[in-house]
Formats: sequence, structure tokens, C-alpha cells
Amino acid sequence: MAAQAPAATQARARPRAGREPWLDWMVLPTLVVMAVVVGYPIVYTILLSVEDYNLLDFSPANFIGADNYTKLFSDPIFWQSLRNTAVYTFGSVGISALLGLALALLMENLGGARFRAIRALLLTPWAVPFVVVAFLFRYMYLQNGGVINALLLSSGLASAPVPWLNSASLALPAVMVANIWAMAPFFFLLLSAALSAIPNEVIESARVDRAGTWGMIWHIKLPFLRNPLLISSLLMVISNFNDFAKIWAMTQGGPGYSTSTLVVYVYRLAFENFEFGYASAIGVIWLMMLMVFAWFYMRALRMERR
Repeated sequence: MAAQAPAATQARARPRAGREPWLDWMVLPTLVVMAVVVGYPIVYTILLSVEDYNLLDFSPANFIGADNYTKLFSDPIFWQSLRNTAVYTFGSVGISALLGLALALLMENLGGARFRAIRALLLTPWAVPFVVVAFLFRYMYLQNGGVINALLLSSGLASAPVPWLNSASLALPAVMVANIWAMAPFFFLLLSAALSAIPNEVIESARVDRAGTWGMIWHIKLPFLRNPLLISSLLMVISNFNDFAKIWAMTQGGPGYSTSTLVVYVYRLAFENFEFGYASAIGVIWLMMLMVFAWFYMRALRMERR
């Protein structure tokens, strides 16, 4: 009986199999910090989004309900900024992914010190800070004295300097080129690692079956690259959706609002016009879009782990 008593006590103390505590107390300090740093600004932004609050009025905030959200539907600058955000984000990510995939496939079987140096050179743009990239391309795009216009004029491809960043139709593509140049090495690095992880048995079996180059790429390599490509693309979509530094350093959203994205428009409303209520409403819509992309990203991560 004495030997059975400790065993019964341990059985009662042991948690039931298959049941986990709903809260791990070890992560409680992290949850508190996240609630203060992330949760409070989100809640405060949601509260501001239903108020009319402008610092220039020197008056307290007034509750106006959903008026800020209904104002969005008739705001042409909001829709233009949303369209610019979609074009900038998905265009940059799509072209960068294709360039990174092409470079990874071209450099896959190249070895030697010379090709290792080329690989390192191709990864250099990813190591350059985004603000440096923005100012670098801004000076390259200068209408008078820029290296791009100098090359175009000397080669006879242009008869007059091209106003790259001063034209409403050219400014957004010009900023996207800088973004693609800085982002393509990320896809090149990730897809190169994914290509090296393809089992040699699969490649050798395809060669025994006399698979051609395009057949090898389309039927063997691309299926192995699908999940890494999807996850990296979603991650870059989230990153580019929040991109502020390159656009603001190159064009500040201009000329006019031709390169204004949601993050630039929110910045202008909040810190130039001091319309914190309306800016908060746009910020809430912006947050909801990011949460959708984050949900797809987490779902893709779970699918890859299975």
C-alpha cells in the first residue's frame, strides 16, 4: 500500500495525455511587450479612425462613426494610391521572381572561382541599404547629368533628356526598376539553395529517361521550387506593401500622386496635413490587407512543413 501511494500521487499530478495548457507562462513577458508595442497602437488607430481629429483645428477629437470609411469611396487619391500599391508590389515581386529564377537556373551548374565571384557580384544589390539604392538610382535618373540619359544621348537612342522621375507616366516604372534591381538577388539566393536541395536521384532518373532541358525545368525542377517560390513571393509582397523608404527618397510620391502608395498617402495625411482620423481609417484598411497576405503566408508555411 505504501508503494502504491506515491504512484497514485504522481498520476494525479501528471497532466492528462493529449491536453496542453492554454497558456505557457514562459511567454507571458513576450505577450505583455507585444500588447504594449503592437496591440496598443492598433487599438488606438482603430479608435482614431472613427473620429474627426486634426491637429490644425486645435480642438478635441469628435466621434463621427464610419464617416472616414465612407469618405474613402469618393476619394480619388486613395484609389490611385491603392492602384499604385498593387502595380508596384505585384509588378516588382513578379518580375524579380522571374529574374531570380532565371539567374538561379543559369548559374546552377557553373562552378569554379570565377563563377563564385559572379555569384557574389549578383548578390551585392541585396546587401545595399534601400535608402542607398534609392539615392543611387535617383542620381542615375537625373534629367541633366544622369548617367542613364548620358548613355541614351551618346548612343543616339534619345534626342533629348528623358524626365524619368518628373513624368507622371515614367516615375512609377522608374522606381520599380530600382526596386527590382535590389530585390531580384533575394530570389536568386533562395532559389539557388532550393535547386541544390533537389535529390540527385530525381535528376539522374530524368536524364536516364532522356528528358530535355525544358522538360527537366518544367517537370522536375519547377515542382520542387513551387513552395519556396510561393513563400518568398508572399514575404516580398508583404515587404513591398510597406515599402516607404525607396519611394519617398526618390519621388516623395510625386509628381503629383503618380507614385503615391498607401503608405506614402497615409504619411502625407498624418504628418503633412495632420488629418489623423482619416489617415487612421486608411491605415486600418491597409492593416486588413496585410493581415490577408500574412494569413496566406502562414498557410503556405504550414503546407510546406507537411
